[in-house]
Amino acid sequence: MTAAAPDQDRARVSRARRAFVWFGIVVPVVLTATAVVIQLAVVGQVPDPVAVHWGVGGEPDGYAAAWSVPLLSAGLGVGMTVLLSAFALIGAREGEWGPTMRFLGSLTPAVVGGILMIITWTFVAQAGLTTATDADGIVEPLVWGGATAIVLGVVAWVSQPRVVVSGGTVRATTEIPSLVPGERAVWVRTTSLGSAGMVVLVGATVILFALALFDFAAAGGVWPVLLIVAGVLALVILATVMFRVRVDAEGLKVVSPLGVPRFSVPLDQIVDVRVVSVNPMADFGGWGVRKGLDGRTGVVLRRGDAVEVSRASGSTFVVTVDDATTAAGLLLALRDRDARGGAA
Repeated sequence: MTAAAPDQDRARVSRARRAFVWFGIVVPVVLTATAVVIQLAVVGQVPDPVAVHWGVGGEPDGYAAAWSVPLLSAGLGVGMTVLLSAFALIGAREGEWGPTMRFLGSLTPAVVGGILMIITWTFVAQAGLTTATDADGIVEPLVWGGATAIVLGVVAWVSQPRVVVSGGTVRATTEIPSLVPGERAVWVRTTSLGSAGMVVLVGATVILFALALFDFAAAGGVWPVLLIVAGVLALVILATVMFRVRVDAEGLKVVSPLGVPRFSVPLDQIVDVRVVSVNPMADFGGWGVRKGLDGRTGVVLRRGDAVEVSRASGSTFVVTVDDATTAAGLLLALRDRDARGGAA
């Protein structure tokens, strides 16, 4: 019986993964190839340059070389498939699965199919025209593109199995320590983004500051914008890539170095505490301060164990942190003592 559950989970995840590959990767790639082939078939029949942008009034106001449209379609189709689905699949390679993966497996064909329908429709519609200024309006292609996206998204969603294997699975047994009335107990840890992610974010910020300095030295006019963007990015990094996690007689507190954002769950609001396994991509669609499709709010900075707290309001808060088992056990002990009226 102990081996049956893991075997069942692996089978369910395997089935969900196959469906995700079909709808999140294969279908978008096929749609991209089909759109490019259709565009190449008429590339010699459209005006050059061809209309590629329409204004608010529905009249074409942007143009590009005819050969660039198939190239753009291929880049968009493959690029969005890689960004939305391929990276997500790599991030969920260790057996975890959740509603975010199902959503991405539905979003990718919807976005790729809808955009390529619009591009291909407007491109083919210009076949036989002498000049691109005579191109039809954009309303009809937008309607059909939107309809295509909705149909593909719904079909992909209902065709993928509903599988949740990760965040809702207890990762470790929580041991509740014994606390006598008046005894003080505090647990504190720092959780932060992995070194690779930190290098990328800090590197991007340094590059922006360097570009701003270079533009200023060259008497350019872009440096104020670059400086503002770099400053905002630096603040975002300080506010979201490191948090202090504290468990004490007041409950659970998770605070960034800037003081915001901050999250707290008082003892009297805690219904249950668990240690769960979290895969940032599968459970929350990425890293950072996240809101999962299953309703959970999380400070998710790495893969692995996390403290999951269920509130009396019905909401759930998750934070990934080292030694999560000790934190969860102490939180339960403090809650139980508080409920008995024996808090310090």
